[in-house]
Amino acid sequence: MRRRTLSNDHVAKRGDILEDARQTFALLRRRDQTVNLVLVALTDGVEVELYADGEFRRRLRFLRDSEARKYMDRLATKLEDRGFARERSSR
Repeated sequence: MRRRTLSNDHVAKRGDILEDARQTFALLRRRDQTVNLVLVALTDGVEVELYADGEFRRRLRFLRDSEARKYMDRLATKLEDRGFARERSSR
């Protein structure tokens, strides 16, 4: 029996991640640094990306949006306790 295989064009690589949406959750500023918390929705989960002064610092993966938002809220509160102030949204 011959085994049927798909060509590489039809197989998605695990490394290929497609974003569904991206949202800035909080922008926190202090005299010497700016921190940006970004929520990234993926097909199979949610990621939180942390940027400090425009440089990517860390990526955390969550299965649920609610857990990622709780984490970001706790992190933003911790940063506010360290002297950061939330940037007011213009919405």
